[in-house]
Amino acid sequence: MMKNIKYIVLSLLLTLGACDNVDFGDTNENPNGAGDPYTGDLMAGAMSRFSTLTGREYLMKPTLLIQYQTQITYTDEMRYGEVASTWYSYYVQTLSNLQMVVDICSDPDKITPALLTQGNPTNQIAVAKIFQAVIFKRITDTWGDIPYSEALKGLDLISPKYDSQEDIYKGLIASVKESRDMLLTAEKGPIGDNIYNGNVVKWQKFANSLILQMTLQLSKKYPSAGQYAATEFNAALTNAGGVITSVADEAWFTYTADFQNPFVANRIPDYFLSKEFTDGLKGVGTTTNNTLDARINVYARYPARDGVPYGFKNGSGANKTGMSLKIWKLDAPLPLMTAAYTYLNRAEAGALGWTSEIPATMLTNGITASYATLDAHYATTISSGAAAYAAARVATIAGAVSAKRVIAEEKWVALFPSGFDAWAEWRRTNYPTLFPATDYLNNGQIPRRYIYPTEESSLNAAAYASGVSSLSPATDNNTSKVWWDQ
Repeated sequence: MMKNIKYIVLSLLLTLGACDNVDFGDTNENPNGAGDPYTGDLMAGAMSRFSTLTGREYLMKPTLLIQYQTQITYTDEMRYGEVASTWYSYYVQTLSNLQMVVDICSDPDKITPALLTQGNPTNQIAVAKIFQAVIFKRITDTWGDIPYSEALKGLDLISPKYDSQEDIYKGLIASVKESRDMLLTAEKGPIGDNIYNGNVVKWQKFANSLILQMTLQLSKKYPSAGQYAATEFNAALTNAGGVITSVADEAWFTYTADFQNPFVANRIPDYFLSKEFTDGLKGVGTTTNNTLDARINVYARYPARDGVPYGFKNGSGANKTGMSLKIWKLDAPLPLMTAAYTYLNRAEAGALGWTSEIPATMLTNGITASYATLDAHYATTISSGAAAYAAARVATIAGAVSAKRVIAEEKWVALFPSGFDAWAEWRRTNYPTLFPATDYLNNGQIPRRYIYPTEESSLNAAAYASGVSSLSPATDNNTSKVWWDQ
């Protein structure tokens, strides 16, 4: 028996030693398998996925929280039911694709003729990182502290730390600036760019407009001229690349019958416009507006009808209006960044004293641009009423109402139906004046955030605990405030 064991051990040693000297070549390589990922497809996939995210958490919920819409069935979200919300599709199906574009184009060994057909590698990196900033902003605005600096390491780091929201915002602003300055206007833009079709000049304007949005989101923390937010706002506003000032430079998601607008995946009978929103458009309540706003003809399916009163367990849609089928339609486009929003951000910065721009002028420009872009994208003809409506809103400022309030109310209208952006604006400014659901399921407050995903408390416990500790109060509830909201 001992002799047999010796032979077995000797045989194993010889076998293991032989492994060091044998070249198996490409035995384990699949000649029919995919090579390096196609960066154009990765970028297109990320943008397409982000623009088609649908369902309750990824699309409908913020339109309820900001009182654009109401529910008459399954009313738990409108009444603030407290449940954990997933961020899976943001990290795994959008950010990771864009990170692969960055990683591939940053590797000199992968700068092949095939890669160059996808656009200049530097431009691919820059656009991917700018779009990553859009996604990361949504995640941190929605939850608070989140995985950021360690978020896209894959299996090398499956329990990433949560970065502070302050560090995330400053990191995003720095990243967008760096990416904007990397863009090479004389070189080929990225293939797979579903927003601007590789037009890097327009990406420069988008980047600067995005910085205006991000810096204003920090106005509670950095309210004064000369502080970080105002300084970065002015630097972006005066950057040689410019900001979005025309419909032609706006960023919109486009759809087809095969690549569908995300609203259509939801049951249209379950959702109506809120009476609070239609009252604001009709000039009979909710906001300081007292003039009929022609945008109701674009936003509402039946403009003459009211919406459904917000926040009741049992409601009726009889003779009420839902969202217009101009928008809730298979191939209807949806906005990402518009001239109207950019002008309104400039109006607010002027009202805050961050710039010398005249708030009333920027407000007028924002309103007229909002009317114009709706005409351009939804084949309507409301622009003829823009000047009169804008003049009425400017007159409101001349009265007892602050410019900041009117500007915030006009953002609420101009951002429709972009629920996430409108919800972030409302949490920061507290305008328009919205009242909580009557039949609430939480503590009776309009939610300020989503609750962290269920698995985070068990699979990433230390990071989760640090994220919760930064909230005010430090509890994982939907009424706790994130850092910029405190």
